[in-house]
Amino acid sequence: MAPERKNETRSNLVIQGYSVLQVKASERSRACHYLYLKEHFSPHQTTEWPQGRTLEVHNIPPYCTQDNVRKLFKECGEIMRIYLQPKPTAMPLKASLILSSDKQIKNVTVAYVVFRKAGGVKNACKLAFDTERLLSDKDAPLVSGLRAYISEYKAIPDVKAMEEQAEAYLAEYYKRKDEEVKREKEMEGVPDEDGFIKVTRYGKNKGSKRTEENERKAKEKMRMKKKKTELKDFYTSQFRETKRQHILELQAKFEEDKKKIKDMKAARKFRPY
Repeated sequence: MAPERKNETRSNLVIQGYSVLQVKASERSRACHYLYLKEHFSPHQTTEWPQGRTLEVHNIPPYCTQDNVRKLFKECGEIMRIYLQPKPTAMPLKASLILSSDKQIKNVTVAYVVFRKAGGVKNACKLAFDTERLLSDKDAPLVSGLRAYISEYKAIPDVKAMEEQAEAYLAEYYKRKDEEVKREKEMEGVPDEDGFIKVTRYGKNKGSKRTEENERKAKEKMRMKKKKTELKDFYTSQFRETKRQHILELQAKFEEDKKKIKDMKAARKFRPY
């Protein structure tokens, strides 16, 4: 079922505040793609998306680049910047700020087109709906479908080249690490400008490596230290009970020693020769 048309004129179609355009990927395409555009409005004022000069375009087809969007709206006015994003936002995403003009993104759904003058947005919103427009030409090709997958497959880097690049990076990394170690050894025991000596792993007290066994030993040592220093008999009643128990133990030991001495005297016999 075709969408209900509102505010329709002979050349322009507006649905719920969005102007609708019919576009095709190329001249050989048979199916039309519909774009929904309106003037971008946000309570957050940004220098990247100036108010009144930014056009918000939804339903961007896959593999569409900035050049394709520029080709579509170049007749509306001078375009300063184009931002491609996977979803609409109030402020530009970081990925869209660093995106180059020839970079392809498969998950793009919205574009923000910044014109030099406010008339560019108005001209874009008044574009004719009945006219089928092309997104690509020889200067701005749009590669999609099977051809896009083939080009992505061909763009996969060579495994051998990746290994060589990784080995070169690791060699440079280890070289920098060796230089840092050598520099730290040379600076061992040498005070800095403020008179402080930096403690490194290459001095007399090298410390220990951060391994699971060393961490377990350190935790056990801290636990034993805490156990020795923890407060005992914190309350007065606990202190009195401990003291009374200690006195009872001493009395019991004293009575036991007296009994042993008495038994020894009784067992002793007189032997003059």
